[in-house]
Amino acid sequence: MTMTSLPLSRPVGGDRSWPAHRRPVVLPDRAGRQPDRYAVTAVAVLLHRYTGESDLVIAYGNGVIRVRVTGESPAWDLMATVAAATPEPYAGQACHAAVAATPETLIAPITVLVREDGAELVMSRAEFDDDACTQYAAHLTRIIEAIAAEPRTPVRDIALLSPGEAGRVLFEWNQTDEPVPPAFFHETIADIAATAPDRIAVAWPGGRLTFRELDERANQLARRMSRKGVRPRTAVGVCFPRGPESLIAQLACFKLAAAAILLDPDFPADRIRYMIDDAAAVVTLTLRAHEDKVTGNCPVLALDADDWRTEPAGPVREPVHADDLIHICYTSGSTGAPKAVMVRHGACRNLVYSMRTLCGMTSESRGTWLAAPGYGMVEVECFSVLSAGAPVHIPEPSVVTSPEWLRDWFVSNRITHTLLMKTMAERLWTLEWPEGTALSNIRICGERVQTWPSADLPFHVLNLYGSAEATVVAMCDLTELGESLGPGGRARRTPPIGRPTPNVKTYVLGDDLKPVPPGVIGELCVAGDSLSAGYLNRPEATRERWIPNPIDPDRHPVLYRSGDSARYWTDGSIEIVGRTDGQVKVRGNRVHLGEIEVVLADHPGVRQAAVLAKKDAQGDTRLVAYIEPEAGATPAVREIRRELGRTLPAFMVPSAYVIGTFPTSTNGKIDRNALPEPPRSRPDVDAPYQEPRTPVEHTLRRMWADLLDLEGIGVLDNFFELGGDSVRAAKLAGRICRLFEVGLELDELFDEASIEQMALAIAAARV
Repeated sequence: MTMTSLPLSRPVGGDRSWPAHRRPVVLPDRAGRQPDRYAVTAVAVLLHRYTGESDLVIAYGNGVIRVRVTGESPAWDLMATVAAATPEPYAGQACHAAVAATPETLIAPITVLVREDGAELVMSRAEFDDDACTQYAAHLTRIIEAIAAEPRTPVRDIALLSPGEAGRVLFEWNQTDEPVPPAFFHETIADIAATAPDRIAVAWPGGRLTFRELDERANQLARRMSRKGVRPRTAVGVCFPRGPESLIAQLACFKLAAAAILLDPDFPADRIRYMIDDAAAVVTLTLRAHEDKVTGNCPVLALDADDWRTEPAGPVREPVHADDLIHICYTSGSTGAPKAVMVRHGACRNLVYSMRTLCGMTSESRGTWLAAPGYGMVEVECFSVLSAGAPVHIPEPSVVTSPEWLRDWFVSNRITHTLLMKTMAERLWTLEWPEGTALSNIRICGERVQTWPSADLPFHVLNLYGSAEATVVAMCDLTELGESLGPGGRARRTPPIGRPTPNVKTYVLGDDLKPVPPGVIGELCVAGDSLSAGYLNRPEATRERWIPNPIDPDRHPVLYRSGDSARYWTDGSIEIVGRTDGQVKVRGNRVHLGEIEVVLADHPGVRQAAVLAKKDAQGDTRLVAYIEPEAGATPAVREIRRELGRTLPAFMVPSAYVIGTFPTSTNGKIDRNALPEPPRSRPDVDAPYQEPRTPVEHTLRRMWADLLDLEGIGVLDNFFELGGDSVRAAKLAGRICRLFEVGLELDELFDEASIEQMALAIAAARV
């Protein structure tokens, strides 16, 4: 595990001057004869336990003993020092720990002063806060006590956390128990339909549905589905764009105690059919426009082509239990095929309650549905709003592509609560907002947030952390926390995911599944009511992630290993650091790079493949495919890209390709760190090369080159074949409209997605 600083430290730009914290480090009587040796050993053990690094070097010079953890850059060197006189600064080297006799010069983040009458820890106030210094001193003392009591104690067995500290991170920070109303989501909707039937439940550009209409239509559809063979604890495919039909279809499934398989009609047909077959769907619900994508081995019911509205609209009340499945949600899988998460009704019930209460949703709220329909985000975004008796508003698809259009839609529709992917949320909070904006809060999901929202926004920004496997796990009000930290505090701290939500337990554990101290990186693990039931038809993968809970097995027998690297701060907030495996987030979607690699390697002429996630010039994540061809083969990039587009969702198709022989490490594996950066030259595409001919075409090419980080683009090239995606398309559309002062829609600019056609569209709009 790689780090760039010690736990709980803050960047100081090399300034480790006074003032400083001072804490006593207790030396037992046995250490009195060689206090410097005990101190240096304790510092070395602490560095190892805090960082996970094992390569320690102990050196002596200028009356100072230094303990150093080797690294590739000087800023990563860790040192400890013992001196009989005032130590001189250690020129050219960044010290991370020092053991010395006097403190006139702080030559390291950790300076331990050793004298005949004891030892003292000195740490720069600029680099560490008071709680951090207290923790370091306590752990150094505990290490020295353990060494003095039994010098042969293995380093891994020295307990850093006292019983009180362990109790705080395991139990005090997890006091989240709250009673949740017993009704499941569909039962809550039926209750609202009975008590407030005329309230608007769903509003979209084509119309509105009241809660009574929503519930009655779900009852009618449930009866028709029952005639088609849907029974409790079976699965039903639900393939719709965002709209009222999807919500009706899901409610109908829940009323029959059947699980809804969430499908996105924008996915390739082969992927959708795989999901339908893998989940053993009894029937698939859709619209006529998408029948061709779902037709296969199970019956299809198109809601706009069937007379299901002739069924009775009276209540349908099939008993449902907390462990019955509500959704089957497919995620990217490492074996080359997507894997399904089995979400429980009990987890959804807890999630809906958490979102409604934490976000302050009432019947006067107005929510949104902006997330893609093929994922469980519908529970987070829509179900919580509906369960409060409030309406869900669905915009035209084009609105979601532009932050300015989306802001204006929020304002005009008086939206109070919404859920956004990180990229769009960060763009929205840089815009100007009019006075009287109704928006109360924006919930961010999908990726790790790395910037702080402005304190001047008229709404709060809430950072959510979760997954299909564990629904929503934690939440942090970034606006409130950012204000309390102030500009200096925000500059030194990455936005955390906050504290666990009601009835959820979160733990940061080491490889031994024991708690690590605040600031130390471990794996985020989750227990409680939010957990799903595991992976469908994947018992081995389920056993790997859902394990016996070693912490509180009587109350919560299952512990979910998230695969996310995390650390506690001293106030109990959790910060996500990265992933422990090959999963990444692309445009808010979780992608397992291994799945793309399997599909690439299956292409004719490809011997092996690797996929890396890299940040482009705009800070967005893009996928780069590395391909090693078979002997004598010359795979064509345009053919590979076309094949991937038929097999994978657009966000999983790499934007750049590198063909060549792979570098390997000493054990024969691909040396991913040695793979080259992708070229900036124009890739192999179908269109013949054509230079720009007009000033507008030259300007557009410069804009494309900036967004795509490419050179040599031709005016006939297709934006998406060059690696463009919906996020970059939205950016480009906004820039074009501002620069050329035209009011073009996204689909007008990208009708054929070439510079030549865009120039023609701009010219037509200026007439």
